[in-house]
Amino acid sequence: MSESDDILASIPKLADAKDATSLVALRDHDDKRIRKAVRKALHTLKSKGVEIPESAPKGWSVGSALEGMRGEMTAVGVVDTRTVPGALRFMLTEPNPGSGATLFAGTLGPDDRVLEFNVYSQTDGQRARMVRDWERRVGDRRVPPEWLKGRIRFARDATIAAGFSVPPALNQSLSRLGDTPEQRPTSFVTGLDDQPAFDGDKDIDELLQKVGVQQWPPLLDLEGTLTKAAELHGDAPQPTEDEERVELLMKSVDGDEDVRKALGGTLADTLSDAAVHLWLEDDKAGARKVGDMVQTLRTHEAPESLKWVARLLGFQVASLLRVVQQQQAQQGARTA
Repeated sequence: MSESDDILASIPKLADAKDATSLVALRDHDDKRIRKAVRKALHTLKSKGVEIPESAPKGWSVGSALEGMRGEMTAVGVVDTRTVPGALRFMLTEPNPGSGATLFAGTLGPDDRVLEFNVYSQTDGQRARMVRDWERRVGDRRVPPEWLKGRIRFARDATIAAGFSVPPALNQSLSRLGDTPEQRPTSFVTGLDDQPAFDGDKDIDELLQKVGVQQWPPLLDLEGTLTKAAELHGDAPQPTEDEERVELLMKSVDGDEDVRKALGGTLADTLSDAAVHLWLEDDKAGARKVGDMVQTLRTHEAPESLKWVARLLGFQVASLLRVVQQQQAQQGARTA
């Protein structure tokens, strides 16, 4: 959209605000459409009794008026961990100098791999409407732009280090995203000490349902765990009680360094993002409790020994079995 189009779109707003001074300053604009729209707006204001000045103050400029009408000139971002289970979807809109904005949108995987990244151009009006839509959903809670930019830059480098390519649009946007942080940016959700702390025995099932763990893909390698479980179980009948299944799983992961590392790494990171989602939804209690879970996974000497962690791992086992069944079904369909 050109500057003339931006000015033309601003005229109804100036009229609604009864800003006759700004309208008068546009009365002799080079664009015929603008002159016509201004005359109509001034006529309407005059008929309503608004005093119309002969000329605009000397210090007034079209540029300053447009800048004031662009609204808040700060980057605004939101994230979502539900649409793509286990991943972080994001959108970040940042005003451009002069007019318009740039919208960055994409998806980061649980292993900090860039799964998607796109860049779009926005008019000031489109940006304003998008931000209003976000505010209706999340109120005044906002994702810090620098935190989100840091996550994107960190994920880019992690993706390349893992041997994968990144979308060209991301490489072309590096100057807008700042420097790469030395470490994965930690969660910005703090100050929830007034909320109830996490109680593993009481809260675990409700929280896992809240963050959608049952829909996550496999985030750690559990094939060895399943093999050990089969060895421990032997020829005994399959456990039918929930307590028996949890006990078998805890024995299977006891002392497993790979599982311990994944709990304090990928799983903790994914839960941390889920806590941000809960905070954006104004579920401060849920965000505090999931944050406590994350802290325990990262600091406990043997998190796999905790009973509530077995509930988390149980969903990961179910996810792995689901993937295996799907692969077997696809293979069967190809050979049929």
